[in-house]
Amino acid sequence: MSINRESQSIKIEAILNNISDPIYTLDKQWDFIYVNKSAAAAFSKVTDQNVLGRKYWEVFPGKDNCYFLKFSEAVRSQMPVQFDALSILTEGWVTVNVYPSSEGITVYFKEITEQKKLEKSLEDERKRLYTLLDGLPGLVYVRTSDGNVIFANQNFKEIHGEPEGKKCYKILLDQDQPCSDCRTKLKQSISETKILMQWQIVIKDSIFEVFEHPFLDSDGTQLFLMQLLDITKRKIAEEEVARLDRLNLVGELAASIAHEVRNPMTTVRGFLQILKSRDTLHENEEYFDLMISELDRANSILTEFLSIAKTKTKTELYTVVKLNNLVNSLYPLILADATNQDKQVELVAEEVKELTMIEREIRQLILNLTRNGLEAMSRKGILKIRTYMEATHVVLSVEDQGIGISEENIARLGTPFMTTKEGGTGLGLTTCYSIAERHNAKISVESTSSRTVFSVRFKLD
Repeated sequence: MSINRESQSIKIEAILNNISDPIYTLDKQWDFIYVNKSAAAAFSKVTDQNVLGRKYWEVFPGKDNCYFLKFSEAVRSQMPVQFDALSILTEGWVTVNVYPSSEGITVYFKEITEQKKLEKSLEDERKRLYTLLDGLPGLVYVRTSDGNVIFANQNFKEIHGEPEGKKCYKILLDQDQPCSDCRTKLKQSISETKILMQWQIVIKDSIFEVFEHPFLDSDGTQLFLMQLLDITKRKIAEEEVARLDRLNLVGELAASIAHEVRNPMTTVRGFLQILKSRDTLHENEEYFDLMISELDRANSILTEFLSIAKTKTKTELYTVVKLNNLVNSLYPLILADATNQDKQVELVAEEVKELTMIEREIRQLILNLTRNGLEAMSRKGILKIRTYMEATHVVLSVEDQGIGISEENIARLGTPFMTTKEGGTGLGLTTCYSIAERHNAKISVESTSSRTVFSVRFKLD
């Protein structure tokens, strides 16, 4: 029986010696009682003595090291313990497995240096990827096919907080169901989601361009990289460009029509004046006056059209002008109009800087705004004209005490033929907006049920 046991021990020892990883055994007194060939070779790098029969802390001084603490834990709990650590035996990273028994502990080392290098490389790659995603403009997040958010960049977190695995439609839209744009996409199969998708969505009064980049995770899970770019300002700019394009088209049409119509109108007006002067037709004088008046009105409309469409040439030079001087020179004319209508005018001209402008056009802009303000008020109303500085702008404001303008109509101001006045053409403000555009100025409107303020902000040169 003893021969069989000895034979079995020899076989086990032969097996352990053929294992390329270090294995050694410590008894209850922490003495080395077995080392395989790999362990012996490793120990030879740190000591020139045979470790068998020696205490653990003689070979590895210091009982408070990581290994000793883990070994003690295995002895105390009588449960296997596994941990990763740097080893002076292998001069690299190892996974250490500690197996306790009634006789002591057996320690098995597995070299994992290459695995650690790979893990570090993957971690560095992950950090670079997260840094890249954090640097992308807009809101960037990664979601699963059912809408769970598993990553969000810094911009996303600053606005919506940590996603914590919530649904994207719950975070962004506070909805319990996917939005109409995503509802079908969330249910698509992997084969249907290989291409970049793009659409637009409104979130809290802002317009976002949505880009969806489908990809497969390392385990084959379908994921989607989402990028939301705020394009609200771009949309507003596009609408403004479209409005200006329409205005230019109207101006071009007006110019061509006006030139064709004015000549026959002038001829008709001349013949009407001749007929009116004849004695035999005096009984119809009121009709001639009416026809001539209507022709004059039509001619004035065509003149306003031409002023909108007219291309400014280099001969119409810009000059350095002080806005206060223009307003003061026009004040008597404005006051006369107000007096005739039983209305009042207040002028407050603060000190402002000089501007480069076409004086004739700015005169026209001031007169158009003030006449509109006077016409918007009932008798005894007060029109207030102000000039003042505001940061890097010179501001001209005209305030009336009329009944105000609705928000819908404010959005349409400057559009040809848009008017709320009976008998108005809608061209006066169109001309003002056109003049402001040529002078790099912006017109803003504030209106209530009892007042309206038109402000023209001229940017300093």
